[in-house]
Amino acid sequence: KPKQANLRRAVSSAYYALFHYLIDESCLRAIGTSHAQSPYRHIIARAFPHAGMKQPCQHFSQGSPQNFPTKIRNRLPASFSIPIEIRDIAAAFIDAQEQRHIADYDRTENFSRSRVLTLINEIESAMQRFAGLPMSDDKRFFLACL
Repeated sequence: KPKQANLRRAVSSAYYALFHYLIDESCLRAIGTSHAQSPYRHIIARAFPHAGMKQPCQHFSQGSPQNFPTKIRNRLPASFSIPIEIRDIAAAFIDAQEQRHIADYDRTENFSRSRVLTLINEIESAMQRFAGLPMSDDKRFFLACL
């Protein structure tokens, strides 16, 4: 039976795996993939705030452009739709961030092994489906919004 400290650390690690994956993907698309561009990717990566990433994830996870702020919604193409892979990874980010916050700061909350494994599996699954989504304007837009 795992100790609470180990379960809490697993929740935190799972969140940070997703957090850094999304940052890496965003930076690779914004800066480029060559070795020479690596220093620029590292600089940009440091600018991603946790709360700042949650807000666009909330918009994308809802699955409808109607949930975007008016200034953005009014400028989106009429054909804009949010692929399920983007909705899923955005929802996984929100859930993982909330669970990480509980794990790190709420000492009254107890985590079960099955709860933690479910969270890890959901994050892994969302990351795999997102990675399998071909690059598109929708995917680039999501990554840029982060």
